[in-house]
Amino acid sequence: MNTNLDFLIWGEHNGFLRQISAAYFGAEHPRFPDKVDLSAEQRIKKLRDGRRWPAWDNLCSDAEFLERFRTFIRSLFADPTGHATRWGFKEIRYGQNAQDHTLRLMFDCFPETRLIILVREPTPTIFSMLSHWAFANQRQGNIHLEELDQRILWAADLWNSQYLHLHSLSQAYAANCLAIHYEELLIPRTYQKLAKFLRTSLFDYLNHIVRVRDASNKTDATAVLIRRRMEFLQGPIAQATCHARAVYGYTTPADLHLRSTAG
Repeated sequence: MNTNLDFLIWGEHNGFLRQISAAYFGAEHPRFPDKVDLSAEQRIKKLRDGRRWPAWDNLCSDAEFLERFRTFIRSLFADPTGHATRWGFKEIRYGQNAQDHTLRLMFDCFPETRLIILVREPTPTIFSMLSHWAFANQRQGNIHLEELDQRILWAADLWNSQYLHLHSLSQAYAANCLAIHYEELLIPRTYQKLAKFLRTSLFDYLNHIVRVRDASNKTDATAVLIRRRMEFLQGPIAQATCHARAVYGYTTPADLHLRSTAG
């Protein structure tokens, strides 16, 4: 997306906005922030009024409280040079469960937010999660099979849960969300769809991707072991991911069974 100079899209940041959103929504209380639209001078005057009990008097109304969070988030991601008019980030850690309200906060702060849900088939996603991250420092295949199998099934459950949560969110903000399949990133019409959704000119992604080197290791002993155990657990993986697969149009275990029966 950064091939379009109107955009400045930052990379991953370890999901720290989860803590920010927890602070915002955790502050909700019938008496804070208040609903009264007062100036800062008026609020201070109330605090100094010795004839009243000021226990819940505070710095701002609910609208002002939201504005402070809006300003803070913008200060972290907006282009500091002022050249890119539209900003954002890519982060894989949001929407993993119902307790994560990060994306809800983004929509509250910035109603024009556009959420792109990049969906990838679960098998390569799970492989990437384990090979590139979980066992990044164990490259000799020296992993206990029980631990590896547990991690594989955990990753399958996470894939299913996260994408179901993201789908639910996208239904609530349908006009502001677009799901794109990772497998379609080399198809030109994907970028036509993306440009239309973002109301901008086309991206020059295809001319740039050929220069990007894949840094992941797919051939050493650990990678081979992970792939072998995933093949062994193919059935449980398919079962664990079947609901999100169906939602995003991927082949489900039932489809595979029907095909084998028809064959």
